[in-house]
Amino acid sequence: MEVRENSEVQTSTSQWIQFIAVVFGAFVAIEAMAFQAPVIAVISTHFEVPAHLAGIMILSFYIASASLYPITGRFADQYGRKRVLLIGLAIFTISEFAAAISPTFSFLLVCKVFQGVGVAAIFPVVIAYIGVLFHPDQRGMASGLFNSIQAVAAMLGAGLAGFLVSIYGWPIIYWVSGALALAGFFVVLFFVKESKGVVQGSFDYLGVVLVFITTGCLLSVSTLVGQFGISSPYTLGALFMGFLSAFLLWKTGNKKPNPIMELSLLKKRTFALVGLIYLLYVAAMQLLIFSMSFFLNLRPNGDVTEAGLFFLFNSAAAAVGGLIVGRLADKVNPKKLLICTFMIPTASLFLISRVESETSISHILMLAAFFGIGSAISILFKYALNVIPAEKYGAGSAILSFIRDFGAPLGSVTGIVLFTSFSESSKQASLASQASAAGVNPDLMGAVQQAGSSGGQIIDSALANELQMLGIQFEDLMATALGEAATTAIQNMSFVVAGIFIVLIILSSLVPQVKSSKQPAVIDVSQEELA
Repeated sequence: MEVRENSEVQTSTSQWIQFIAVVFGAFVAIEAMAFQAPVIAVISTHFEVPAHLAGIMILSFYIASASLYPITGRFADQYGRKRVLLIGLAIFTISEFAAAISPTFSFLLVCKVFQGVGVAAIFPVVIAYIGVLFHPDQRGMASGLFNSIQAVAAMLGAGLAGFLVSIYGWPIIYWVSGALALAGFFVVLFFVKESKGVVQGSFDYLGVVLVFITTGCLLSVSTLVGQFGISSPYTLGALFMGFLSAFLLWKTGNKKPNPIMELSLLKKRTFALVGLIYLLYVAAMQLLIFSMSFFLNLRPNGDVTEAGLFFLFNSAAAAVGGLIVGRLADKVNPKKLLICTFMIPTASLFLISRVESETSISHILMLAAFFGIGSAISILFKYALNVIPAEKYGAGSAILSFIRDFGAPLGSVTGIVLFTSFSESSKQASLASQASAAGVNPDLMGAVQQAGSSGGQIIDSALANELQMLGIQFEDLMATALGEAATTAIQNMSFVVAGIFIVLIILSSLVPQVKSSKQPAVIDVSQEELA
């Protein structure tokens, strides 16, 4: 490999063309993931499987992608980043077309696993190319553009999925994403130049096994908690095996010159802090989005359309915010910018804490945009890429992708659990308060609680007679309780998420300052490219 230096910091047209080409590959993958989210219920109905089993589709994808990020990132550095990206797009294309013709649910699950394999070969390479193609003083802008395109892809994918499926059926989402991936393959093939790092040492086979065990166990915890409970031996066993394998991965990786996961980067203060901030940030975003989705569906007269609009406005604002923040990251003090950026969603969360079940959807959508505009991912990528050695861009970017796919399920599952807990306790308190105020016999309060737990489907005969004598419909009590429960839950969740953002602001203040580089940009290319 040779190194070619640009005499100026200016980014050439060729570099921009390559960047747009690789980002198109990421756009395809994100849109495909967003496509499937609204149609999980439709697919489970088609194959006649329980809803909780349909969720395995998501889990199988995340386990495959997160487990393989370190491997594909290492392969990209060693054998060629363009080559790995093309292989990922090819696998992704085939898996999407195969999913469209799935004869059984089991076949579809296999397709989802291979979809995760394809995505694992796409994301780390795209992030790596930001470091390959751009000067350190331009990576904020490039990361912001990448972040905005991700937001647009998620927004379009979620928005189009319901419309397309209602007309053509669920297979259409896989036909469309497969066609886009095929187009992305040829775009990368013709417009992107090969790039390699310098990797020495034998392949870390033990590390591969430990990565799979760590990822599989820890990402399965959320499903095990929902199925068996947090104190179940299955859940505790998965946690133990996950943390044990993670510990062994750290110990063995530090002794190898070429570990499968470049955990040595975590010894760098900047990278370790950025990784922790990124994890908490992704989790906090998912906490709010899933909590708001439940709130908008459960409040009186709420429905899935409102939840979709919240996601749409949040993603659109994140796309705009990503561009603005990314551009500013190359112009102003990035540390101060990171702190100021986190203050935007923090302020919006205190406004969300005043939302009630009767709050208009237009007001909530304005808050969704306010929350989304404070997108900080571009600054985090800039920080991380500036401390990753050029020959390890793929391996370092794989860790960032790995962190994201841990933060997303961590936030979504925690959000569901906390929101449900807040909602249920508030609902029962409201029912007891209403029943007491209406004159229901105190001896029947236990029956009121039981009726509330069943959603009003099972009502004790003594309680039913009491309510009839008082001229009260339990449905009316339940409707009021659900409204109050939704309000209490979303207000409590907003404070929880705000607390995380306050922690993020504190952590951001500890990140070392990025020094502006006046050195010329360095673009690495392979020997075959120079031939």
